[in-house]
Amino acid sequence: MKPRVIIGFQLPTDNVYAVGGYCAAEMAFDNANRTVGEGELPVHIELIPIIDGRDPAVAIPAARDFTALDNVIAVLGPTNSAMAVITQEIYHEAGLLQLSSEASSPLLTSRGFENFYRTVANDEHQGRALAQVAVKYLEAERIAVINEDSAWGEPIARIFAKEATALGRPPVLHFGFGERENDLDFDAVIEATLDAKPDLVYFAVYWNKTHILTHRLRDRGLDAVFLGSDALKPYEFLEVPSLDTRKPYHSLAGIDPRVAPSAKSFLLELADKFPLMLGAPQYAAEAYDCANLIVECIRRAETTDRSGVLAAMKTIKQFDGAIGTIAFDEHGDLIQPEIGLFQSSDGQRNYIGSIADLVSAKAQN
Repeated sequence: MKPRVIIGFQLPTDNVYAVGGYCAAEMAFDNANRTVGEGELPVHIELIPIIDGRDPAVAIPAARDFTALDNVIAVLGPTNSAMAVITQEIYHEAGLLQLSSEASSPLLTSRGFENFYRTVANDEHQGRALAQVAVKYLEAERIAVINEDSAWGEPIARIFAKEATALGRPPVLHFGFGERENDLDFDAVIEATLDAKPDLVYFAVYWNKTHILTHRLRDRGLDAVFLGSDALKPYEFLEVPSLDTRKPYHSLAGIDPRVAPSAKSFLLELADKFPLMLGAPQYAAEAYDCANLIVECIRRAETTDRSGVLAAMKTIKQFDGAIGTIAFDEHGDLIQPEIGLFQSSDGQRNYIGSIADLVSAKAQN
């Protein structure tokens, strides 16, 4: 019987099969465990969830308890930046290889932690790309920026505003959430936005609060186009179907596996094993690649312990995954990450294309 190794996946909820990334990682590890002969692993991988509840008081002890377990060799996640920022040092001190498929805060790759990698674009790339969309693709003249005061919302909004200004469209409003907005009192931000008379509103706000804001703004007669980041990927929370004069847009700091040639075999397997994930498979391919990178590290490692697996990761210069060819810079960020643009319409998320390609094509017209 093979020795067992444990890999964790930090998640907000124990409803793990509602998380595309967890399903994809389980699929990858199951495939690795079943492999016999060439490529067979010397160990059996067990995937376990680390539940953070999107609460630092829960996340910190959960991460510490996980790192104290025997046979732990790596960790996936977290799935959002705020939890990643507060638990990253714990995994670093424990000597664990950490791969995230969703946490996009630039802070995560600026601390000098050599154990951290991610298969998603960071918000420095995404914020600038969204500003390019607003100014060059959607041709906005008056841009309002609204952001929550989180480790994700404030930085990406600042990056967006800086790039928009550099492109000649300084925001007519930049409203950051305070205590009132965190308590769901949105009167001030609604009035400020209406007074600014924007033709585009960029939301660096998670879907639940954006849902309230978009409906209230539409109810007050604002006809500006709405633009969100990947936190708005649950499309129904950005769209106001009966009142939208222009359908809203949002980015995804990764690929759409439904159209990417590199993800075809992954998508077919996902459809077979987790068909409910097909409606919104965002970041599932990225998590699948994270898991398979760990599998490759186990194959390469001289010893299947934390230090051996982490050392093996540093030998991987290029990896062919579901998201395409993966290569990391010296900080653990993707080199040339893909950022896509979607439009929400009638309850559907429609992939328009790569932001870089869309902006380039617009410039040539």
